[in-house]
Amino acid sequence: METGCEPCIELGIISQEELTKTAERLAGCLNEGDIVILSGEIGSGKTTFTRGIVKGLGCNPLVVTSPTFTLMNVYVCEKTVFHVDAYRLGSMEEIFYVLESELEDGDGIFIIEWGERLREFFKDEVINVHFEHFDEFRRKVSVQARGNVLDRIRRCLEIAEKIE
Repeated sequence: METGCEPCIELGIISQEELTKTAERLAGCLNEGDIVILSGEIGSGKTTFTRGIVKGLGCNPLVVTSPTFTLMNVYVCEKTVFHVDAYRLGSMEEIFYVLESELEDGDGIFIIEWGERLREFFKDEVINVHFEHFDEFRRKVSVQARGNVLDRIRRCLEIAEKIE
């Protein structure tokens, strides 16, 4: 994600605990068919963020593991979560081979680690969450989406924060 991304929501510099809590809030903002692309360096919080989303959807976050070698993990929560790791996938064809039937059905939420290559394909529908190391214990996090999707997420996160 480029520095100074527009439009985006800067979530700030947050701890691992805050990262998980933010992901739990975001879970309430996600609709069936949403595609969330997580980008950032190794160890920047992508799988931790996924654990928070899964927890926010009513599942035990301990079921979440990195799908690096399985390519896709499926968590059946209030909404089904398809957790994909695109790091080892070499082409768009491989990515669609893994996701084809799920994408066609549009059921569930798609969380794709290392999915930067997919941004242009999905265009308006994609929600980009970018993680940067700030220091050993904190990450700088931003959410980027277009139009109505970003507005929906912004309103939902604001409401969730006020409720707590």
